[in-house]
Amino acid sequence: MTRAAVLLCCLACLPTDPTKVGFATLAGFDYTEGMTLPKEVASLDEQTVTIAGFMRREVPGSGPIGEFLLINDACGCNGTPKLNEIVFCTLPDGVTMDEKPGVVTVTGKLYVGETKEEGVVVMLYQMDADTVQ
Repeated sequence: MTRAAVLLCCLACLPTDPTKVGFATLAGFDYTEGMTLPKEVASLDEQTVTIAGFMRREVPGSGPIGEFLLINDACGCNGTPKLNEIVFCTLPDGVTMDEKPGVVTVTGKLYVGETKEEGVVVMLYQMDADTVQ
């Protein structure tokens, strides 16, 4: 293998920076169950991304959490967010943290697509969160 080929091979193996994604993209369409999601959203499936928003508990209570909702930082936190305005985030096994006030930035692997429970769509976006800042 030539030196150039080795260099290209090594460069291809380097981790890439996460893609910065905003709720303007994730929530920038009128979602209806069963629809084909926009290309710019569907292309994010299984990509490492960074998203800013508000961290909210999925289940009421206090103390550290291992799962949380990331909601649109422009929603004003009034009313119930739409499904395409929520990212369901899960921290790594055994990792918990306190809920952080204000806008946080979450980086991790994003999964895009309808998730159903008992025939009802319960989420569009899930993330395996690696960092929360």
